[in-house]
Amino acid sequence: MDKITAEIYQQEPGRYILVSGHEQGAPTCSFGNVQQWVGYDTTDKKFIRFTKSVFKQLVQQKENETK
Repeated sequence: MDKITAEIYQQEPGRYILVSGHEQGAPTCSFGNVQQWVGYDTTDKKFIRFTKSVFKQLVQQKENETK
């Protein structure tokens, strides 16, 4: 699975999004549990991993959208 760093994310921020871990085809964590959020590349149509800094930024944005 591709890993998206802050540098890669900043080049095309609209390309990468967070989706629910319950989406069909979403990867589970290494223990086999469903994750709350997973990364998705809207251009290549595949699930990706974010570095911790990018993931935290996107989760914060999602939480702010629901307020």
